[in-house]
Amino acid sequence: MPTIAIVLIAVLAVHYFMAILTIYLLLRDKGVVKAIIPWNLVILLVPIVGPSTYLIYRCFAKKK
Repeated sequence: MPTIAIVLIAVLAVHYFMAILTIYLLLRDKGVVKAIIPWNLVILLVPIVGPSTYLIYRCFAKKK
């Protein structure tokens, strides 16, 4: 198996678990709000960076 395929599988696996965790936290924090739809799109469509962005945003939003 080529090295690029192994790296791609690893990145997608990490993204899968991060997305599940992040969407769980998003639904628990906000309930049903208009902001959930854009955050879901960012989390699911942008690998690794999308979930990381929400987790960083969540840290700063909780402090306020």
